[in-house]
Amino acid sequence: MIKLRKSKVTKYLMGSALLALSMTVGFAGAEPRQDIDDSPVNVTIAGYSSGGQVAVFGEGVVEAVRRTYPDSSIIYEPGNPAGAMEYLKNERRPFALESIVEPKMAYAGRAPFREKYPPGTVTGVLNGSPDVFALKVYGRADFFNEHGVKSFADLVEKEVPMRLSINQPGNLWAREHVRALFSYFGKTMEDVEAWGGELVAQPTGASHDLMRDGRLDVIITGGATPSGRIVELGSVQDLAFVTLSDELVKHVADDLGASVGSIPAGSYDFVDQELATVMSSFMIVAGPAATYEDAYKLAKSMYEQMEHYRSSHRALQKASREQLPNVSYLELHPGAKAFYQEVGLID
Repeated sequence: MIKLRKSKVTKYLMGSALLALSMTVGFAGAEPRQDIDDSPVNVTIAGYSSGGQVAVFGEGVVEAVRRTYPDSSIIYEPGNPAGAMEYLKNERRPFALESIVEPKMAYAGRAPFREKYPPGTVTGVLNGSPDVFALKVYGRADFFNEHGVKSFADLVEKEVPMRLSINQPGNLWAREHVRALFSYFGKTMEDVEAWGGELVAQPTGASHDLMRDGRLDVIITGGATPSGRIVELGSVQDLAFVTLSDELVKHVADDLGASVGSIPAGSYDFVDQELATVMSSFMIVAGPAATYEDAYKLAKSMYEQMEHYRSSHRALQKASREQLPNVSYLELHPGAKAFYQEVGLID
């Protein structure tokens, strides 16, 4: 397979009739090449919320593009993942920041999406935060001791009447992990209420406040490790993680298109063993309105600015050039794919 290097091809080989032909029809198995100039990028990336770790990823991509293509008018637009997906589908925005979870929900037509997205509606551009978000199930240690709980299976099989935080309905990442966890046991989150428990639809910060006051028992959420919020809560409340079996972790990962990983021992004062869990990536994805050139330039910008990007926040340390094309079950956008082929990251 012939791999082209971008820095050489467009400047030195455009005059060759053979390579001009290859840029029109492409090499076997490679994306057809288009001539890409150095003009600014003028696009909007539909995003998650305006704060938190996820926004760091979006703003990092924006800065990478501005450093590579000066005078670019590229904006990270805070919002919510379901809305961003609809913006892509309806061509109101060319790009969006999504976790690995939401596109799979859209393709399956799972609520809040009313119908299945047609194949190819959403394509991958770059993985800017590979396996950075870990699924975490934790709660008050005294509550677990009272009910003899060590694992998530204990919570379900003993039908523990817990006050369980499942995050807000708009947090599709959290809600899908909750759904997948219970589905392994043939249950739904509503079964918690049937056996005397309570579902608490609050974001992680508010849930920590409730648990601090003893008004909440268990939290299902996610984030980078270690989490400053968990460290702070653990300083005023005795906490414990419930273990997830290898089979349960694999079930959830396969269901959501995520990966199998772990929370290292010592990540928190109360964690003395490695804990198996589900790991999620956050990616820039493209809709039908995304052009070949813009997708190419976003991929190139992150490739060239990777070291600066990684240095901007500790949550970005897992990012790498090699992981950029890793968009799991999604197809790569043709523009991004062409760049990755040129620099030899993919065949």
